[in-house]
Amino acid sequence: MKTGSLLLALLLFFISTLSAQDKQAIISSGRYYYGSGTSFDEKEARDRALEELTQQIAVRVAQSFTHKVKESSKGLKEEVRSILKTHSAATLKNVQMIKTPQPGGEINVFCYIPKNEVSRIFAERKQLIYDMFRKAEHNETIANYGYALKLYYFAQILMNSVPDQNIVVNGINLTLEIPDRINRIIQHIRFQKVEDRFIAPDEREITLTVRYDEKPVSLLDFMFWDGNSQQQVTARDGLATFRLLGASVHFKKLQVAIKYAYYDARNEFQVIAELWPVVEKAVYSNEQTISLNTGTPLPATVNNITGKNWNLKLTYKGNVPVAQNITRSTVQFLDLLARGDTDHIRRRYGNDPFLRDKILNYIKYNHPEPLDKTIKATVHKTTLGYELRRIRVFQNYPSLHKQSTEYLVLDFDHKGNLIDLNASISENLYQTFVRQSEFGHDWKERQQIIKFIEKYRTSYLVRDLKTIDLMFAEDALIIVGRKIKRKKLPEDLKPRYRRFEKQPDYEYIRLTKEKYLQRLQRVFEAQQDIFLDFSSFRTIRKNNTKGVYGVEMRQSYQSTTYSDEGYLFLLIDFRGADPLIYVRAWQPNEWNDSVLVRTANFRIYK
Repeated sequence: MKTGSLLLALLLFFISTLSAQDKQAIISSGRYYYGSGTSFDEKEARDRALEELTQQIAVRVAQSFTHKVKESSKGLKEEVRSILKTHSAATLKNVQMIKTPQPGGEINVFCYIPKNEVSRIFAERKQLIYDMFRKAEHNETIANYGYALKLYYFAQILMNSVPDQNIVVNGINLTLEIPDRINRIIQHIRFQKVEDRFIAPDEREITLTVRYDEKPVSLLDFMFWDGNSQQQVTARDGLATFRLLGASVHFKKLQVAIKYAYYDARNEFQVIAELWPVVEKAVYSNEQTISLNTGTPLPATVNNITGKNWNLKLTYKGNVPVAQNITRSTVQFLDLLARGDTDHIRRRYGNDPFLRDKILNYIKYNHPEPLDKTIKATVHKTTLGYELRRIRVFQNYPSLHKQSTEYLVLDFDHKGNLIDLNASISENLYQTFVRQSEFGHDWKERQQIIKFIEKYRTSYLVRDLKTIDLMFAEDALIIVGRKIKRKKLPEDLKPRYRRFEKQPDYEYIRLTKEKYLQRLQRVFEAQQDIFLDFSSFRTIRKNNTKGVYGVEMRQSYQSTTYSDEGYLFLLIDFRGADPLIYVRAWQPNEWNDSVLVRTANFRIYK
């Protein structure tokens, strides 16, 4: 035993001596940043070593952050060290380590990195900035200026975590380009009042057109002060309707501010949340004054809604033999929605519990009101009957201080009876689907995708946990109109698709879904307001398999006490009698494209 212990001691001494020599050579060369840490746990020892190494780098690059870091009692070097910690994933890729066992069971970890490679630490961050820039640029092309502004601004925050004075990626000087893009959007947005009326003695409704270079804005958030609190309004498809209450009904002018900073969304990306209190953030001139004293607001209307109050100008696509029934069903629905008469809704739709409960919950949680007496809409043929697109409504979420202009899609059976309602996607996205179908000759499939996504979003707005549970189920899903049921994949079907090797894993996402749904149920019960929207949305058809589509979305979620954003992926097969959802993946707060589950990750076997 004594001989064994002596040999072990000699071995440890020999290893320590060699390691000490290597470490001393590294330190003496002056060509490395380094740090050392000792602990019984190797990971803890490594973290201590990286902390010391990071401190050395912070001293070296601190001056490069002079105008990028907020002043604080901590001092510049400490704030820079906080910033460098957000680069840990990139730092670990370049750091070398020497591990040395110590007497008593401890381990020493010595970390070092060549000084001339420090710039590589920031390479991953620069790529993330560039990726955000490109996605913001894409959202500009589809007139989604709200999401474009958020991404540009987040990218600018990330730029202040890189010491370079000018950040150039793929030939684009992002340091100059990103602020220019933000300014250009803000300066080209124009608001114009189109309607101003009292709907009650202490409630005033104002409608604005919202345009960018005379073209309708698809999505944009702006804010105004109503005398008591800041209100947020979502403009959709070129229009924004909002309410002034109490003393604010007497405003002669309104100061509206285009939203670009999105403080409330900072937690969507962990690195943004970590950097937000540390780095300097740009301030842009984003206010416009809207005159409200031109003319006299229309007087309050008597709350006596009848079918005569609706002027439906419907365009029918194709032969619609039940046009009169569709018109009659639409007027009945509008009458009840405008009144908010829950008793009449229960009686009118009592034979259809699904529709009855959906309308009641839609009213309860979204406080909708039809906005137009003259309704211009289009009626399309669907697999179940017909759909009427789109009825403009006002929705209000008091605890979020949010007012939103939305559009409803009404679904009718083959006899013209109302069977469903859903909140529509933006008109810009819808028309994109139409154009894509002209090239792919697949309108039937794309129409079903649209309807599925609209049903999915509306399920959150009406808090239909049963439907959401099924949509997030681990098994495949069959969606037949309003009926959603769980179905196991047949054994002979399972081999028909598989995930490519070395692609992002999604099994862990599935494993967390049950817990997520349990939390969601508690949220539904506890939250006063919930709002869900899509900031980006696209479909990809599998080239090797006709009738199979991937749907990729950035989904944003807001509730009274919590908000987040994530990436939702669905792989849908339309080749059978009913659409089959093969794969569902939800990745909260994920941004890096390399780890997203995408259509290209799967091969479909015929």
